[in-house]
Amino acid sequence: MPDSLPEPLFDALIARAGLPLTPAERDSVRAASRHVAALTERLRPQDQLALEPATVFRP
Repeated sequence: MPDSLPEPLFDALIARAGLPLTPAERDSVRAASRHVAALTERLRPQDQLALEPATVFRP
């Protein structure tokens, strides 16, 4: 499982989103970030896009 986001990156993302978090909420969300990273890694396609069939046809 991936590590939690680095603190500077996490703080920058939270500031960019404009989320007012308490210190307890910040720690909780940062700890959960590793699970979100693992989830998004599983959702990414593992195959190369070049293996996909063409879906655009000219009439």
